[in-house]
Order: sequence, then C-alpha cells, then structure tokens
Amino acid sequence: MQSAEYYLDLVKAILTYNGNEQDIQINYGMLLLSILCWCFTVLRVFNTIPDFCWFTFSCLYILFGVQIGICMFVQCIGISGVWCAMVGFAYRMWVHSPSDPVLSNKLIVFATFGSYLWANFHYFKTESNFTTICHIVATWLGYEANNIWVKSHQQRDERQREKTK
Repeated sequence: MQSAEYYLDLVKAILTYNGNEQDIQINYGMLLLSILCWCFTVLRVFNTIPDFCWFTFSCLYILFGVQIGICMFVQCIGISGVWCAMVGFAYRMWVHSPSDPVLSNKLIVFATFGSYLWANFHYFKTESNFTTICHIVATWLGYEANNIWVKSHQQRDERQREKTK
C-alpha cells in the first residue's frame, strides 16, 4: 500500500506533465480554449447562469477525475483527455444546435477547432500512437456524451409537454 504522499506526487506529476514546459503550455492553452468554446456553445441552452455553472463544474470535476484515474492506471501523464472530451462535446453541440452562434462565438469555435487539430497533429508527430488513439477516443466520448445529454433533455421536454396537455 502506497502512502498518501506518493499519490499526491503522482497527481502533481500528471497535472504538471512532470515539469515539461511545452506540454504544459500546449495542454493548458487547449484547456482554456476548450472551456471558452464550451461556454459559447453550451451556455445558450441553459436558462440560468447558475445552472450552466453547476453543469460545467460538474463536468470538469468528472473529466479531471477520470483523466487522473486513467493516468494512474496506465501510467501516463497529462490532461489532454479533458480538453479533447470538451471539444468533442462542444463540437456536437455547435454542429447540431438549431441556432447558430453569433460571429464572435464562431471565431472562438473555429480557433478552438483549429488549435485542437494543430495540437493533435503535434502529438501525432511527437508522441506514441497510444496518445493519438487516446485523444480520438476522448473526443468521441465527449461527442457521444453530448448526444446522450441532448437525447435525455429531449425526452424530458417531451414528458413535460405531455403533462401540460
């Protein structure tokens, strides 16, 4: 059984890329962009800011927990699964949403998707294929999580409409 200090050091290494400055800049930059993109694409479906904040922080909490757990299990480092999943979720929201974001939102969305492609190409060229596969899987899971989330909201809305009839 390892000590608590061992696990804290492990989490620190995961979140800081063992001090690799380039990975820190790329991944935390992508995290910031993915959160901005998330805000511009997801915020518009919520009625209140507190509901949106609760949903966003809950998702971040879950994503970071899953990311850290996976890293401990497969002995890797990083947070790229978090921003890949957020981009996948936001992408599906943006593509399938009935109302288009305004131009400034589109710029954030396009900047995020362009940066996402650049970061993944960079890691495709510099890291193992395992990293690329993990990025693709995390993006797909974010996309599918949005699909499930949208369907559950549609079913809820249908039940509410039936009750009001």
